[in-house]
Amino acid sequence: MKKTIVLFVICTLLSCEKVIDLDLEFDDQRIVIEAKINKKINTEKGFAEVLISETSSYFDNQIKFISDAKVSLREIDSGKKFNLIFDNNSYYVEIENISMSSEYELNIIYNDNHYQSIEKINPSTNIKSIKRGTRESLNKDEIEIITTIDDELGYENYYLFEYAKGNLQPVSDEYFDGNTFSFSYFINKNKIKDNSLEIVLEGIDEEYFKYIIQIVVQTNTQNGPFSAAPSSIKGNIYCINNPELKPFGYFKSSEFDTYSLKNININ
Repeated sequence: MKKTIVLFVICTLLSCEKVIDLDLEFDDQRIVIEAKINKKINTEKGFAEVLISETSSYFDNQIKFISDAKVSLREIDSGKKFNLIFDNNSYYVEIENISMSSEYELNIIYNDNHYQSIEKINPSTNIKSIKRGTRESLNKDEIEIITTIDDELGYENYYLFEYAKGNLQPVSDEYFDGNTFSFSYFINKNKIKDNSLEIVLEGIDEEYFKYIIQIVVQTNTQNGPFSAAPSSIKGNIYCINNPELKPFGYFKSSEFDTYSLKNININ
């Protein structure tokens, strides 16, 4: 009798199963372009770096980097051209004298398509100080980092802080124009390696400020594979010969400063 009851339960459970067909075909194939030209503050030296990859399906964990594109940068005022060489998944070139007054034109040729963007270097300020804060977060795995900068009076400045790779904080000087300003950022302890933290400050423009805010918001509101899909965020790179091709990504041109915070007490 017991065996009969068990078999009945199993058959009942199996009969309740429903097969769901998921459409996993991926047909929105585009390229992703992460491009930047950076000038170190108080120097004339800098570099340009471009990462190009293909979009992929949700279940594809491998980034498909593109290695056979032709990538170049042109300083519009002088006409100087810089060819970027592919190495270790990115196209790269060092530049001895970067102009703060000239625009820079990024050109990418791939699959007979010409992608282009034009930007001017956005000035930055120095990082005045960075220290470990004492305020506690609701998340016990986070600690406070306090950053202080001096903002230049009379200019509408926008900044981007990166606390370890991928931990971004965009800032506008709307409410502290021309003043010394300190703000808090809470970072996960796991992001701090060997009790040290490398911080990068970049000067950005209003358009990139809005762009990166959308990136941060969508990144922080994802709730797994069955959440609502993020909206397509418009960048500043265009396909000249085929306007219907809309690549993902952005060409960022920034002056930057760095700061290394050592011997951080993470307990």
